[in-house]
Amino acid sequence: MDQETLRARRLRAEEIGAPKMRIVCVEDRDSDVLRRKAKPVRHVNRRIRQLLDSLAVTMYAADGVGLAAPQVGISQRVLVVDAGDAHGLIELVNPELVDGTGEQTAMEGCLSIPGYTGEVTRAEKVRVRGLDRDGREHWVDGEGYLARALLHEIDHLDGVLFTDRATRVVEVAPETRLRVAYFGTPGFAAVAMRVLLEADVEPVVIVTRPDAPTGRGLEVQPSAVHEVGKAAGIPVLTPARPRGRAFLDELSAFDLDAIVLVAYGQILPDDVLALPRLGAINLHPSLLPRWRGAAPVQRALMAGDAVTGVTTMRMAAELDAGDILLQREVAVGPDDDAGSLSVKLAHAGGALIVETLRQLARDEIRPRPQDGAQASYAAKLTPEDETLQWQRPSQLVLGQIRGLAPRPGARTTIHGELVKVLRATAAAGAGAPGTVLQVTDVGIVVATGDGAILITQVQPAGKRPMSARDFVNGSHLQVGERI
Repeated sequence: MDQETLRARRLRAEEIGAPKMRIVCVEDRDSDVLRRKAKPVRHVNRRIRQLLDSLAVTMYAADGVGLAAPQVGISQRVLVVDAGDAHGLIELVNPELVDGTGEQTAMEGCLSIPGYTGEVTRAEKVRVRGLDRDGREHWVDGEGYLARALLHEIDHLDGVLFTDRATRVVEVAPETRLRVAYFGTPGFAAVAMRVLLEADVEPVVIVTRPDAPTGRGLEVQPSAVHEVGKAAGIPVLTPARPRGRAFLDELSAFDLDAIVLVAYGQILPDDVLALPRLGAINLHPSLLPRWRGAAPVQRALMAGDAVTGVTTMRMAAELDAGDILLQREVAVGPDDDAGSLSVKLAHAGGALIVETLRQLARDEIRPRPQDGAQASYAAKLTPEDETLQWQRPSQLVLGQIRGLAPRPGARTTIHGELVKVLRATAAAGAGAPGTVLQVTDVGIVVATGDGAILITQVQPAGKRPMSARDFVNGSHLQVGERI
């Protein structure tokens, strides 16, 4: 359902204001009520209207599409349905199927049989007659999803479960049933969240930073995660700070199983971390305890690491020092820069979150403490980090270029102007560090502390990225010059 529909359902439940009821499941001791034919209602009175209200509130709280009275332990022919269409909330007393035409086959589930879904064939269009909450005759014509929901709930009134009609029944992956809040902001977190959505792990709520000025024009834009959540129809919260009673109450209403935090940008207070029953999971783009801190992708490249990875961990007071849940290695390719490696890590991280949630749901994970003695720190990038030091060994110069591309870019000065070096490879040659050794059709060969590199792409200040050869043509850079 889209975000507006979800918001309307929550508002409808608040307006009704009735108490929520316990849903009877097939494995419960009192589940025999699900197998009995419900009794007709003789008079639509105040008690029946209260039952209709509680059924609706219970259905909305469980993110259901329909609910029948036997599912809350009451053997009476009363049901509610809200398929998210123009019909809105449908309330029926003593409903009966008058006509059904066509045929549709689809997977469906049930609030009373959690964790399973089955392939069921039902009528494509139906006409149902019953009484409304005032005891007046009421007719409903439904097709597609609404027809399926009406038939499913009428079956409940006759003691029939969807598993009785299914041609096959499959167990739903446990992670897809968890009520997850996703905290994240930039593109890295958006890529990871798309992986969750592709695995049918749909957060019940997203929390991201407020809209902010971005780009050269400094136009106020929603975060990358906000955009993904909006497209998926997931409720999005954008608190200036994720704390305070109002925010805590808003988050508590989602009855969370877990919090997933990916590059959110703010520290969560203890009362927020304590909300979900399975706790809070943080994704970090390194193989902890290596590269704790703000710039793990950049520091791994700058150090020349051949392998990095992703880690899911418990939240802890010390930065990136929580107990490790799961880890997955990711190879650093010879052409990877911070941009491409971040995308690879985000995809791997999303898959690792899915696996972590699966194992948490099954109580299979055994967290393990980090070895603090093995920790290294990925400090936030400074202007000094962004300035190329040509006297360093070639591999470290290349690592610096890769680690800073595409943004903010490794900087050097040519003819007194600032230029960012975006791409380079190892090359043969020797000379005073920073000396232009060759100008070729491929690029610029520059001496380093122990050899040389070939610069193939640059970005002059205020201009777009360009090939090094095009830059030479415009700047008239000569062999023997120092940069």
